[in-house]
Amino acid sequence: MSVDSVLIETGLKPEVPSEEELAAATTLKVGDYEIFSENLMLMAQEGKEVMTKMGISSMLHSGDTLVAIYTAAGDLVTAVCGTLLHSVTGQIPIKFILKHFADDPSVGVAEGDVFYTNEALYGGIHNPDQFALMPVFAGEKLICWVVSGAHQSETGGSEPGGEIPAAKTRHDEGMKLTPIKIGDNYRLRTDLLKMMENFISRAPRMQVTDVKARVAACDRVRIRIQEMVRRRGVPTVQGLFRRMIQETSAGVRNRISSWNDGTYRHTVFMDTTGHEDSLLRANIALTVKGDKVTISFDGSSPEHEGSYNAFTSVIRAHCAVNLFEFPFHDFPLSSGMMEHIDITVPKGSFLDASPEAAISCSPLVGGLVFPLLGSVLSKVMYSSDQRDQVCGYTSSSASAVMVSATNQHGVRVTDFMGYPLNAYGLGARHDMDGVDVFGFPHGPWGKAPDVEDIESEFPLLHLYQHQMRNSCGYGKFRGGGGATIAYIVRGTKYAAFTSSQKESRFPAHNGLFGGYSMTTLPGLQVRNTDVLERMANGQADLPTDDYELAVAEKNGTLGGEVILEHQTRGVRLLKEGEILAASTQGSGGYGDVLEREPAKVAEDLRNDVISAEVALSVYAVVVDPDRYIVDVEATERARADVRARRLSVGKPFAEWIAEWSLQRPAESALGWFGEWPSGKPNRDVIRI
Repeated sequence: MSVDSVLIETGLKPEVPSEEELAAATTLKVGDYEIFSENLMLMAQEGKEVMTKMGISSMLHSGDTLVAIYTAAGDLVTAVCGTLLHSVTGQIPIKFILKHFADDPSVGVAEGDVFYTNEALYGGIHNPDQFALMPVFAGEKLICWVVSGAHQSETGGSEPGGEIPAAKTRHDEGMKLTPIKIGDNYRLRTDLLKMMENFISRAPRMQVTDVKARVAACDRVRIRIQEMVRRRGVPTVQGLFRRMIQETSAGVRNRISSWNDGTYRHTVFMDTTGHEDSLLRANIALTVKGDKVTISFDGSSPEHEGSYNAFTSVIRAHCAVNLFEFPFHDFPLSSGMMEHIDITVPKGSFLDASPEAAISCSPLVGGLVFPLLGSVLSKVMYSSDQRDQVCGYTSSSASAVMVSATNQHGVRVTDFMGYPLNAYGLGARHDMDGVDVFGFPHGPWGKAPDVEDIESEFPLLHLYQHQMRNSCGYGKFRGGGGATIAYIVRGTKYAAFTSSQKESRFPAHNGLFGGYSMTTLPGLQVRNTDVLERMANGQADLPTDDYELAVAEKNGTLGGEVILEHQTRGVRLLKEGEILAASTQGSGGYGDVLEREPAKVAEDLRNDVISAEVALSVYAVVVDPDRYIVDVEATERARADVRARRLSVGKPFAEWIAEWSLQRPAESALGWFGEWPSGKPNRDVIRI
């Protein structure tokens, strides 16, 4: 496959501005920037509303969306999210089109053109992410681009649902459109829409409807921009675009300059390739020097034959999520941020795999960036005036469940379940607990669909859906908790499920400054159960969370067979009445658990955030189980005992690290890790 490596390498950096743009930026009058920059965001917001109202897929309605405006050269000016990932990668297909098609008479770029793409090599995160792109003209002059995108929960791959855990190469993953022109003169081509229907035969109505929703969003923003041009003139609009990029660039540069120079490191692991259980390591080293930041992922495990691989652009986009949301949250959402940040990803690692690799599950790989960058940024920011924003961010850990079936209305549906993806816990801060079931870390504006919405559209019934006990990371301040969710197939004879998760045995998220990691969760399904009959008969002792579901077979509360497995699951065909759990995890804590206020422990116990066992064995807090009152003297004795035990086993760092460096995981865990301990490739990955 021919890949434009230049675009992949430089596509996120702003292009060198023209003299015309620089001059235009200086001509803005007092108040122009403040007023018109807000107008641009309102235009993008209007486009997003149009797309949401017209589209039908679950993830589009759950907020996995983007509408953004880019300069004529393809640099990000502003975006309304949705998903921050797409704001930066949306630049790449524009620059590809300009390089390869603008001067090609067989394609060209003209007023009324509509382009479309879902190829991760050219800007997407994975092929479920589909984008419409429209150039905006003032007369004969190209002044900007509008891009709208959303996750489409079916790609025509070897398994339903878009993310294909069983995939071994790109050829298993379905439709992959390089940037193509699907319309001109403001009219879409029916033949190309029919081609997409043919690719997406599991959900053709969803595909075509959501393509039109994306295009309508772009066109609405295009109309608004051209109205602004007619009122204010091309120089004002061009100057506004350039000024927004300049404001971000200057703000980021000054903020980086306020940080202490140094190199900050962190390491996390995932425990599956998508096919096999195996530790994969992801390293980060963030270096601050003057007004520049360099982020390196050297030392990460090599690519493998499984479905959990990514590309450099995917990793950079995940970096942008954390950077935009935390240290640079108060600057315009533009490409100016990347002007002072260099991100390098080792080729041949599972973070930048071969173009032939399977990457439809790449958001799971990219999600490793959140705890990695969250940790090192917290170390950087702790010694700056941004200490109040120190946060371990999130583990990005949910069992992303996809369902495919003929629903209770006789309509064929294939879609993501939006609730688990919007129910992660947020990591603890230095001065407060994390947020329980806060949302979707890729785009914190996400919406978790109501139970009633899901049950009206899909052949599913919820056995339970609520916050999950003991899922948070413990600490002086605890991380946010996740959610416990289980679906019963109802209203159809069979339903197919897949789910993807990067951890089910070993946590990929660490706490900060002594805080605990969050809990990992197994996948759960229950076969041959008579739960629907029991519910119809009014049985009251049904499981209410994963803990109870896991022992339902032993307790005789459901009938049937309980199966525990990894949360990454290839296609599972469940009959009516059978159950699949899709629970999420919390995020890490902050600080020593023995420094948590006992009253807060008692409050968590009363609110069912933690169990009595955790209160005593982790926090060493003695609580009256009936009145939730702390026994102060018993708690002081218990904590003194824990501190004494710590001192009895403590060692000087030099002694401890010498012993620790000799440790080695079991060989069964290192099949795809690479060489130990370097992580360098130890074999050839062959794809035919």
